[in-house]
Amino acid sequence: MSRFYSKITGCTYIEGMHVIPADAVPISEKRYLEVIANPAPGKVRSHDAEGLPILIDPAPVVLTADELCGSIDAAARSVDALDTLRALEYSLAAPEAQAFKAAGYPAGEVPRAVLAYVINGRTPQEAADSILQASADTAELVYRMRETRLAAKESVRAFVEAGEYDQALAVATGAVELIRTLFATEPTPDVAAEPVAEAVPQ
Repeated sequence: MSRFYSKITGCTYIEGMHVIPADAVPISEKRYLEVIANPAPGKVRSHDAEGLPILIDPAPVVLTADELCGSIDAAARSVDALDTLRALEYSLAAPEAQAFKAAGYPAGEVPRAVLAYVINGRTPQEAADSILQASADTAELVYRMRETRLAAKESVRAFVEAGEYDQALAVATGAVELIRTLFATEPTPDVAAEPVAEAVPQ
């Protein structure tokens, strides 16, 4: 049984059973089994000078500057819903807590947002101060995310324009990881945000 391979069709043919294309060349059973029937994982098919199939490493995927910047924006968008809820909560609670603090924490005039947090032995003053700290922590996270995102995108575009793709990829990857780290734990009035390493290399 003689087997043939066509580079044009990418298929094998058996003499006497198939109509064999004009470009087909004989292929050994060993090569057929190794390259076509059971190719090594992670390899792609190519051809040698004789038109016979061979396995090679796939070409690396090179993303454009827009695609790399898009991955940074996508990471930021993934925390937008959480940001919106935080911002809404603190837009209500923080002004009440600040006014309560400015008035000297009057015992008979505890605002609703502060009163809701007067639990587990916490005093109204402690509740107000904790709300204000958590609000400041959340604002800081939002600022750091924005600064990281915008600085990283500028760096990515500059590196791609300079032909330094590996640097661009490293910046984009680092920015995505930092954004996710910044918002991995939601700040609460109890716990201030953990310090995070400063942003992406410029």
